[in-house]
Amino acid sequence: MAVPLSEIPTLSLLYKLNRIPPDEDADEPQHQPNATYNDRVSVIRQDITTLEVDAIVNAANGSLLGGGGVDGAIHRAAGPELYDECVTLDGCETGSAKITDGYQLPAKKVIHAVGPIYWKTKREGQHTALLSGCYRTSLELAVENGLRSIAFSALSTGMYGYPSGEASEVALETVRKFLEEGKGDEMERIIFCNFMPKDEDAYFENIPTYFPPVAEAEKTEPAATSTDEAELAAKLPDAPAADPKDPEEPSAKKQKTEAIEDDFVVVDKEETKAAEAVVPKADL
Repeated sequence: MAVPLSEIPTLSLLYKLNRIPPDEDADEPQHQPNATYNDRVSVIRQDITTLEVDAIVNAANGSLLGGGGVDGAIHRAAGPELYDECVTLDGCETGSAKITDGYQLPAKKVIHAVGPIYWKTKREGQHTALLSGCYRTSLELAVENGLRSIAFSALSTGMYGYPSGEASEVALETVRKFLEEGKGDEMERIIFCNFMPKDEDAYFENIPTYFPPVAEAEKTEPAATSTDEAELAAKLPDAPAADPKDPEEPSAKKQKTEAIEDDFVVVDKEETKAAEAVVPKADL
């Protein structure tokens, strides 16, 4: 069942419901509280393929032809037309993104962002810049295409091994800078959509640093009563109860691509085996 934008909680609402605890240890916030930003940024734990927004951001690999976890779930939900369009894109560089139609998804568009493999790119000191590039390029594509709402999956925090805490800080800082630069003035909502609890927990921990709550005295609207809060809480969609499932059998199109050498992402077998032992396969 599709989740409309109106049911995706903003940071303002989550603060009001005490779902996000403020950072009480900080003497002064790293960034100034901004009610407008808090009304335009959201965090939710949900199956991203159910969101009825202008664009969702896929945790893609360099081929853009689908994979496991969230990537595979998006391709299956969108239908074979998404694969057909991705074939025409000639892959994508790590740290960048490309846009396609959403086809059978509730979202109008899919932005395919290729996140960095943490343990490889960190050796070269490129991990932060590449992950930030995924978020910034995706936002720029949304603005260029007149899209007003965008939902990000937790890029690189699955098999690619990026620690959830570090990844959430990169995402939050990049979005904050994008808004401060005035480049996202036409954006109605920027959503961080997590599937794994570890990713949601990381956002809840780091959000107060980059998007601190606005003091009660600075708010123009009256405070919510307990009844109001109960009604607001009841509107929040349920978190997903099951992991995305990979296809039982590979499609004919996928079989065709198995013979093609992957020029985009080459993962050392031993490193992959070590990562799979400790990292859930939710997002790449």
